[in-house]
Amino acid sequence: MPGRAAPPALVGVSLGPARSHAVVIQNRSVITSHSVAGPDPAELFARIASELRLPVAGVVVDIGRLLLERILRQPAELSAVAMIRVVPRAASDPALGRHPDDVIERLITQRFTVPGGHDLFGHELRPLDREALGAVCREIAAYPTRCVAVVAAGAGTQPRHEREVADAVQAAVPDARISAAHEFGGQGLAAREATVVLNAALAAAAQDVLDCCERAAQRAMPGVPLHIARGDGGWNSASRLRVLPVLGLGATDALQLRGAAEVAGGDCRVLLRRTPHPVVGDVRRGLVAVRPQVLRELDTALVVPTATLARAGPDPGAGPAGDVPLVVADGDPDELACIGAAVSRPTAWLDEIAFIESTARLDGVRRDAEARATAIATANGAAPGTSDIVEVSTVAVPYSPSGTVRIRVRVAGAPDGTQSPGRSAELSPVTG
Repeated sequence: MPGRAAPPALVGVSLGPARSHAVVIQNRSVITSHSVAGPDPAELFARIASELRLPVAGVVVDIGRLLLERILRQPAELSAVAMIRVVPRAASDPALGRHPDDVIERLITQRFTVPGGHDLFGHELRPLDREALGAVCREIAAYPTRCVAVVAAGAGTQPRHEREVADAVQAAVPDARISAAHEFGGQGLAAREATVVLNAALAAAAQDVLDCCERAAQRAMPGVPLHIARGDGGWNSASRLRVLPVLGLGATDALQLRGAAEVAGGDCRVLLRRTPHPVVGDVRRGLVAVRPQVLRELDTALVVPTATLARAGPDPGAGPAGDVPLVVADGDPDELACIGAAVSRPTAWLDEIAFIESTARLDGVRRDAEARATAIATANGAAPGTSDIVEVSTVAVPYSPSGTVRIRVRVAGAPDGTQSPGRSAELSPVTG
């Protein structure tokens, strides 16, 4: 009887400003590993292709470190952003008109306020001032800024004003690249504004990086699917990250946790040795624990989910941590990130407010949210029929009318109709 064909290889890549790394995994084992100086996907992919004698199921690339480098140390290379807030009235104090985090405010070259907006429950606080909107569109058209961020009060529940503003700007400035906060969900005007400003500012930089990755992959491994890592430890299609590059921020942390858990052979709490303080994060059911929160390197709250990291105690040790073991990530951090990338899955996240009158209505709202999150996962690259609801929470919103709930849904799928990857204790990193 003929032997079974060997499974295809998986490739994980982590691009960094000083060093980039790649690993190839087959049968849950690392079979080769490479590093190059600088963010050079072409050389990495060429080295991998020269050694491979196996079919490759896909390549997952982490560009999170490159995006952070641009924000923190090369902001002049980012796109200038015109910021439009849609709120009932402009801030009376100039300090309130700014974003509270300087790293965000520095990216904004034009700032406008258009009267309008809704409350948390979707009730219109003030009709959209179309005359003011027209004046804003004319002013944006008169300047070279072509990346526009739009955030409206209450758009997480009722995005009508955000969409109308985006449509008006697009009509006035056809070549504008517009990011609207309702595309990301979440709550909190400051966090939503930070997310949409970063997404607009990163547009051109992310496109340059993705262009390089796609050219390198096509040249070295033609026909192999290319995916881009997300901050929640999953991945999106490259085309999706071109539109929503902010989803790539924080990916390295999540992938290192996932890679360390893969090496350890299963779910665990992972200790990452960071300076000045080590941090811990959980991996459960093969997925990193995530939440919308402050992104550690930027010290800025975002509405997109990233790895939940907590400062470790003074003597974390290597003993058990609750219901899972504590694992110290002593391997090369770049290699762990590549391992995490290679075994990651396409994911999606939905975070929104809903209103219910009964338990039956709650069940319907939850099913609808799960269906939409599954559709997003499919758009992100999951093969139809492979997506699982891996996390769902329904929490009453405090200080709100009865029946107001916040729904979060997390979905993970598999590419190409395959089953979700299993886990094995046999995986161990190598140095190449």
